[in-house]
Amino acid sequence: MIPSLRTWFRRFGKTNPPHREGQPKVLITGGLGFIFSHVTEYFVAKGWNVVVIDNLSEGSNPQIIDGSFMHHHFHMADPKVIDLIVKEEPDYVIHAAAISDVDYSVREPRRTLEKNIRGNLHAFEACRQLPNLKKFVYVSTDEVYGECEYKKKEGEMMNPKNPYSCSKAVGSLMRISYDNTYDSLKGKTAETRFCNVFGPRQDSAKITSAIKRSMDEGYSIPLHQEGKGYREYIYVKNIPPAIELILERGQGIYNMTLNDGFTVSELVKKAEEVTGRTVTTHPSERPGMDLKYQMDSTRIRELGWNPVYTFEEGLKEYLCDE
Repeated sequence: MIPSLRTWFRRFGKTNPPHREGQPKVLITGGLGFIFSHVTEYFVAKGWNVVVIDNLSEGSNPQIIDGSFMHHHFHMADPKVIDLIVKEEPDYVIHAAAISDVDYSVREPRRTLEKNIRGNLHAFEACRQLPNLKKFVYVSTDEVYGECEYKKKEGEMMNPKNPYSCSKAVGSLMRISYDNTYDSLKGKTAETRFCNVFGPRQDSAKITSAIKRSMDEGYSIPLHQEGKGYREYIYVKNIPPAIELILERGQGIYNMTLNDGFTVSELVKKAEEVTGRTVTTHPSERPGMDLKYQMDSTRIRELGWNPVYTFEEGLKEYLCDE
């Protein structure tokens, strides 16, 4: 059983991890979340000095706090976080912290926009005050493109259709403006746009984790818009090496996908084929939902990215081996 957040914070939140002399320092906002908790562990395993800023909100994974990295319990919307980042003097900054639940953003657009945009602003404001910063990576999403009739390339127009993707698109525009305006950031910024990431620690409401829950507990999955929503999927363990590659030599925007795309109905059938188990579903409607996201991943491939897991390998490991 995972101890309470308070217990974890009392036990590990104020520890001082050993400083690894000569190793890079990376600061990760949202570094206890689903995707970036894996990135945090990856860089710790590589021997880097890792600093995480995470407010331990719903979806965080405090169980990985073990004294091997520094954790600051802060919300990125708090302006005090600017001085905190500047004081840490990291070599690299990855800004992943955000309210990322689309359904929540539809219910609470004001809070989502305020928190996410302020968090973006504070990250950029801190980074422009770091003259020795090597790279700042802003984490965005394929949803900034809106409905995708074809595979979108990085330079194409953004057309966000819900409050969450709107807040991420604002950060994308901030990255362009800060890189263009401030000498301390010129040529030092990059941006990732992930397709749907799945794997261990994912929020139970997301489709692949909902499929796992349905298999394990008999949970009935809502099939929004008759299950016609088309998404591309990537296993979470493919993300950390790609982030390292971008930190080392990336610049500008990178679509991150293997182009493994399925409608939700097709994904359910695929999961049943892989596991030999049954998934229960029921019809549902979802406001503000785009029916199709798809991206061109040529640019990240040309940078040298070679995914570790295929879609099928990742899906099987997640649904069968965990």
